[in-house]
Amino acid sequence: MTIVSKAIYRDTADRSIDTCRCAVFRILGHRLSWGLVLWCGLPHLAHSQIKLDRLFPPVVAAGAQTPVTAEGTFPKWPPRIDCDSPHVSVTTEKESGKMTVKVAGDATPSVAWIRFFDDQSATALVPLVVSADTVFIEAEPNDQRSQANVIAVPTIVAGRLAKGGDSDAYRVSIKSGQTLVVSATANQVLKSPMDSVLQLTDLRGNVLAQSDDVRGLDPQIVFAADADQDCLIRIFAFPETPNSTIGYGGSAAFVYSLDVTTGPFVDHVASDGEKIVAFGYNLDDPATATLVQSESTETKAVGPPIAIVPGALGWSWLSPADDGVHRVLPGGDFDGTLPALLFGHLREPDETHHYAFAANKGTKYRAEVRSKTDGFLLDSKLTISDQKSGKLLASNDDVSSGRYDAGVDFTVAEDGMVDVAISEMLSGFGPRHFYQLSIHPADPQCHLSIADDHFAVTRDKPLEIAVSVNRIAGFNEKVQVIALDLPAGIESEAVISEPKGGTSKSVTLKLVAAEADADGGTDNAIGHSRFRIVGTVLDAEDKPSKRTVDATFPLRPSIPVTEFWITVPPVPTEKAKS
Repeated sequence: MTIVSKAIYRDTADRSIDTCRCAVFRILGHRLSWGLVLWCGLPHLAHSQIKLDRLFPPVVAAGAQTPVTAEGTFPKWPPRIDCDSPHVSVTTEKESGKMTVKVAGDATPSVAWIRFFDDQSATALVPLVVSADTVFIEAEPNDQRSQANVIAVPTIVAGRLAKGGDSDAYRVSIKSGQTLVVSATANQVLKSPMDSVLQLTDLRGNVLAQSDDVRGLDPQIVFAADADQDCLIRIFAFPETPNSTIGYGGSAAFVYSLDVTTGPFVDHVASDGEKIVAFGYNLDDPATATLVQSESTETKAVGPPIAIVPGALGWSWLSPADDGVHRVLPGGDFDGTLPALLFGHLREPDETHHYAFAANKGTKYRAEVRSKTDGFLLDSKLTISDQKSGKLLASNDDVSSGRYDAGVDFTVAEDGMVDVAISEMLSGFGPRHFYQLSIHPADPQCHLSIADDHFAVTRDKPLEIAVSVNRIAGFNEKVQVIALDLPAGIESEAVISEPKGGTSKSVTLKLVAAEADADGGTDNAIGHSRFRIVGTVLDAEDKPSKRTVDATFPLRPSIPVTEFWITVPPVPTEKAKS
């Protein structure tokens, strides 16, 4: 039995004796330990890439030890395991893919991000949801009404639509006057490639409620019972990317969890910087949420902070906001202070919200909405008008092709009050027509992004990383892009993104591993570490200014990762001897 987790270490003659906990400290401010790899004299063999596709069940309960299966490609078991949660520890079993996950009893709802790695490569980060409530794992067969798994509420159901044509059914009892909430987690957080559908039926199969695409591609049912009754919760799915298949989809990748409760449920939250307000069902009005902070200074959480209501199912990532941004909660008064982040819901048919501020002549402003991007339902439209004359200054309903959030730049010819109106394009409304509206001067900015968060570099082939450069609001300055916090033995030269030409939109960083010493000298990087990619704006004399920007990788729409993983495989035995 092997416990593996946060510590990063080298190969030894017997991996089975390596033991560490999931929250072991990272040396020197999250830098990972380095050392030599001891080879046992066997010829270097071709090595396939380690790959972690998913964990099942995808959710585990606090205070419990849960058998969990890791699914993917593992050239040699057990792998090393990196986990960002101080409350989660992982014990690998002898059989490949088999593990036991132990969660501390005082753990709150959260998402632990897990990565496997070995000598040669590392996997992508995979989420493991931690629940404060019990977890029920589906028992097959449960396709037919007569086979439905009986569950009690509140509970979290973990299941899988394992093959084409599969559907799962669960039987639940509800009482008159209760509001049943069934909320699916699959595509939005777990990245399961499924577009699922939820149905609530009576025991004869008559559909009482149906839901599709409420939380991104994930469904959610809210049902008010008018009588005591037993109901069936039914879930089935279609592929995320439509194909020629006629019928329900299914595969090993179609994993999901269901929050099922007649009690309080947190759907989403908003914060003005001083308090966090929760929105959902069966909650007090208003409901104050609590921010979940890591109690460990030895780990760095991958995702943003999570807000919960104690005793309620459901949780929400808290959207970050820059210091100095004036934040206004739904229904709050906006005094026109910019930059502003305004939260709201369009709950009624044909509802429009108006926000006014004093605009200065010649200043370019930007108004932009986030709703669809974060899995909410609002198909927004922005209309910008001169408040005095009513003259239309600008309007937009899609910031770009395939992105259904509105965003627009505008200027005014004279000083005066400007009205920013937000409405729904498709006449929809309801509690999940939630938005964040930012209004601010359109200052020139530069954003950097990359297409992956883990890399490997060998001595016979430099690693090239493409860095996308997004220039916003007329940004036309030079940017020096460089990789920082690289381990000893890995070198990279800075590259310049020019205001115009081929490098204005993308540059390529080259990472080179130093040649190994004849005796395998200790100055050579072997193993794993984390690094960053940072852009620095150059001044008129081509010298670095104090303006910097971190490159990001979009782990999820609301989780931009700024720390990346690098693997340096050991030198093959033949080369080391030469």
